[in-house]
Amino acid sequence: MVLWLTGAPGLAEEVADELWALLPGARVVDPGPLDGVTGAGALAELEGSAGWRALLATAAAELVAWRSERLLVPRPVLDRRVWGVVEAALLRAGLDAALVELDADDEEQRRRVREARVAVPRRLREVEEHARAREWLLVRADVVVDTAGLTAAQVARRVAGRLGMDAGVR
Repeated sequence: MVLWLTGAPGLAEEVADELWALLPGARVVDPGPLDGVTGAGALAELEGSAGWRALLATAAAELVAWRSERLLVPRPVLDRRVWGVVEAALLRAGLDAALVELDADDEEQRRRVREARVAVPRRLREVEEHARAREWLLVRADVVVDTAGLTAAQVARRVAGRLGMDAGVR
């Protein structure tokens, strides 16, 4: 099972960390550090390529076969066509995929970005991108969690509960 966490900028990484601590057999796979290898911002371009999607699906299948029941991918997916291709590649690799939308209104997201004080200009742009994608995400996501006023740990527990994974939590 691959849980793809998208939504409020910066929150997906925190929720992935909490889910990792909560769910036995979970592993966090964050392609974000590849930005340092490919050059600032190049990962977004790479993620749009067919080769990237095939690589992601292959890597996910290998990681699950090697030592994990669940992969947690905290990465924005703001284009429905990109999600369709990623999901299809994961399914071809024999993996179930769940798209998890960590939602909050725009003002709540801006507040979190400002409070985190990490990559503020980039993350504020992501808030605007998320606002444009919200309509299709709310319809398509397997799980939607309204994160307003919740900590990352509370959000993680809600995600686990909605996916029926809360029975074996640590």
